[in-house]
Amino acid sequence: MDGAWTAAAVRRAEAQLMATLPPGTLMQRAAAGLAAECAAILKEQRSTRTERAGVYGATVIVLAGPGDNGGDALFAAARLDRK
Repeated sequence: MDGAWTAAAVRRAEAQLMATLPPGTLMQRAAAGLAAECAAILKEQRSTRTERAGVYGATVIVLAGPGDNGGDALFAAARLDRK
C-alpha cells in the first residue's frame, strides 16, 4: 500500500464504492485479501519447519473487535477454516 489517507477520505471513497455494489461486497473483499495473506504467511512459516506446509491443520486464533473491521476478521477466519 502506498501513501496514507485520513479516515474521512477513506470513508468518502468507501461510501462512493458501496453505493455501486451489493451489500457486504467490500467486507467480503477485505476478508478474502486478509485470508489470502494469512494463508501465505502460514505456508511460509510452516514450510521452514518439519510440519507439512500449508493451512490445513494449522491453529489460528482470531481476536476480532466490534464493527466492520471485526466483521472482516470473522469472515477471513471462516475462509481460512475452509482451506
